[in-house]
Amino acid sequence: MDFLLETHSGLRWLVLAALIAMVVIGLARWEKDSSHHRALVTLSSVMLDVQVLLGVILMIVNQTWDDLFHPVVMLIAASVFKVGKIRTSKVEEPIKGKRLTVVTVLTLVLILIGIYL
Repeated sequence: MDFLLETHSGLRWLVLAALIAMVVIGLARWEKDSSHHRALVTLSSVMLDVQVLLGVILMIVNQTWDDLFHPVVMLIAASVFKVGKIRTSKVEEPIKGKRLTVVTVLTLVLILIGIYL
């Protein structure tokens, strides 16, 4: 049980680091070719999925239904990232990279709100 909580807490920093890296790369390439590294986008997406899955498992196992703000905001953040990633995959460069950067910033803001509020 503590292992799941520790993994969930530790993975948070990796997810944040990956999303921040995506934002930095996107902003650095904003005026040029604003594409992102596919591996970083995939890694961020997978880590976010695992983080949400661990959170849902923790909620079910611990039966913590009194404070739903954190899980709801995190599910919204993960959904925003997933939908944004899918929708930007159908767009041509350089708009694709710019949209993905904006979606990543929005996801990062939602995650920080969910963590710290």
